[in-house]
Amino acid sequence: MFRMLLRRILLIPLKLIFRPRVEGVRNIPASGPFIIAANHLSFFDSIFIALLTPRLLYFVGKQGWLEMPGVKGRLQRMFFRSVGMISVDKASGTGTMAGLELSLSVLAEGNGVGIHIEGTRSPDGRLYKGTTGTAWLALRSGAPVIPCGLIGTERVHPKGAKRLYRASFDARFGPAMTFAEHLGRESDRRTRRAVTTSITAEISALSGQEYVDMYAETVKSGG
Repeated sequence: MFRMLLRRILLIPLKLIFRPRVEGVRNIPASGPFIIAANHLSFFDSIFIALLTPRLLYFVGKQGWLEMPGVKGRLQRMFFRSVGMISVDKASGTGTMAGLELSLSVLAEGNGVGIHIEGTRSPDGRLYKGTTGTAWLALRSGAPVIPCGLIGTERVHPKGAKRLYRASFDARFGPAMTFAEHLGRESDRRTRRAVTTSITAEISALSGQEYVDMYAETVKSGG
């Protein structure tokens, strides 16, 4: 109830100030588990998607967001926990797997899980190679994947900005993707990659971004 109330309160200024153009919300199932797989242009993308999705959504986020020191860090932890963030420690395979298992339990309860398929924000506005966690969840749970293409959220909150800017953005939700022929094959690396590639292609079609066949994290680290 608290999360629903918080969502309704925050949705009002979001629509009044930023006037997001939203398409394809009807593609989100009215009931049952679902996965939203999106691109990532701004720090606030997961919050925007969670507010614009008609059902409660638990978004996967980096553990580091909950570990900032000081007053700002405490406020940030309080906020992300209140909106149901699933924290993932990407520093280790064990930490990543623990986050996926927690996401799986959320889906098993009939809820929605949101993931930025690139694993991190795009360094230059292009769409980078997807990580295979989304595919693992879809193949293990059987939940449909709703591709989401965001456009212009980097204008609302540019990298390094201290505040939000008044700028409109688009959120486009595509038709549900199911992978019935591959269910139960989440341990197969090639299958995960093929499913990830097809999801990323749909996101690219929705967002209009140029695709780069490299991991964004690799580019950021100078690799």
